[in-house]
Amino acid sequence: MKRTLFITLLAVALMGAFTLSIAVAADAPAEDVEIKFPGDKMKYAPLMFSHSVHGDLKCEDCHHKMGESDDMKCTNCHSDISRENKRNPDSFDSAWHARKSKHSCVGCHKAMKQGPTKCNDCHTK
Repeated sequence: MKRTLFITLLAVALMGAFTLSIAVAADAPAEDVEIKFPGDKMKYAPLMFSHSVHGDLKCEDCHHKMGESDDMKCTNCHSDISRENKRNPDSFDSAWHARKSKHSCVGCHKAMKQGPTKCNDCHTK
């Protein structure tokens, strides 16, 4: 009896966790998201980011401050768009290009040894 109850409770808990993960993943935009430099002077064309290509990742892998805000825009924290401070963790540039950060595109791609890591792999003039 105890074993049956345990297995039933375990199955219910696992189904709940699975359903929750599907619900969270379903919140990601189905269409590609345009990422462009927020300043007036854009050196490169905007990039298109596909959530579906990154479907194996958790939202928190990129949106590492997810619990602190409902707005998931990177510019909420990475708002410094000056060229002089582009290596500062608060800079817009570091959100995408910090080579040692597992939360940036380049850092994650380098760590996983897959995906674009060179400028022209993503950027076009």
